Amino acid sequence: MYFGTMLRWLTRDVQFNLRAMTQRGPRPSPAQPVSLVVEKMTATVIVVDDDASIRRALRWQLQILGFGVLDFESAEEFLASEPPTGDACLLLDVYMPGMTGIELCRSLAASGRHLPTILISGRDDRQTRQMMRKAKPIASLLKPFDEKKLLSAIRKALPRGSDLPK
Repeated sequence: MYFGTMLRWLTRDVQFNLRAMTQRGPRPSPAQPVSLVVEKMTATVIVVDDDASIRRALRWQLQILGFGVLDFESAEEFLASEPPTGDACLLLDVYMPGMTGIELCRSLAASGRHLPTILISGRDDRQTRQMMRKAKPIASLLKPFDEKKLLSAIRKALPRGSDLPK
């Protein structure tokens, strides 16, 4: 499954580079300003999890799927950052030292900073499920989760018309 996704990603990259190299047309002279082609950015997924291995794995997987990724070690680190421009969603661990994911959800709501949120947790107990429901996320995922569930939750979280990877 992962090999197929990686192969599709590499194929798209090679096709894009080949098209760029074979385009015909006048070449700019050194005196002329060169205009750069700016690609439209895809939607951003913000990962907040205290576990570095989870952040690394999610960053890798989401980038292969074509998303922009920002990751943070703590809720406090995320709150101190600049909010991303464009479409974004938050992939947030429930249990973290310091401010928990649930507390971060409350803080964002109180400050009027709306960000579609997907809660993730390694615990599957009654208390955790109840806390996750009360936070009213777009989706909740239990670790470990597969790529299809993750992608489905992200598509649900991002607005229609977002520049989502294919």
